[in-house]
Amino acid sequence: MDNENSIIDLNSRRKELDGNADEEGDEDWEDDYELISKEDYEGLKKLRQMMAENNPEDIYAQWRLGEAYVLCKEYEKAIDYLKPLYINNPDNEDIQHSILDALFALGKSEKDFNWISTPKILRLNEETTDFCYDYLKGKRKGRELDDVYCQLLVEGYLTFNEAELLNHLTKDERFEFQSDTYVQGTILRVKKKMKK
Repeated sequence: MDNENSIIDLNSRRKELDGNADEEGDEDWEDDYELISKEDYEGLKKLRQMMAENNPEDIYAQWRLGEAYVLCKEYEKAIDYLKPLYINNPDNEDIQHSILDALFALGKSEKDFNWISTPKILRLNEETTDFCYDYLKGKRKGRELDDVYCQLLVEGYLTFNEAELLNHLTKDERFEFQSDTYVQGTILRVKKKMKK
């Protein structure tokens, strides 16, 4: 990939990045989306650095820069950058999750960080399986795996992806599955109990 062509013209964006992007205050996410879809994380980092510099009081802009460090595989830098932000905002899940992303990418665990407010971390275990069962058991119709996964996202930081979740749940006899051409579209339901 030619970085010269893939990085947006940041100088022409300076006026928009100073917090006056538009009069209605809408977030300017299109450039982020474009850079992420191209996997131009260096360009994303540069864009977010300017946004963070121009908006030093904006926690969201600061966190997004830390997230860009993670995407650029600058994990130690991400942790060092996010730590003071976390200390001032210990319950911010976005900050917590980015720190966890960096820790796990370094082969560390959540125990390698001094948490003020310990984040909830979900792993592929009985607790997660039971959560999925409880979520699905009251449903008349099955739900797509993507829906179940999104319900888990609300619960905490996930250490697994959709395919790993599906593989885990297929080992539990309480569930039945209707496969789709893509993993996220697989329909899950709880097996009906046989009447005696």
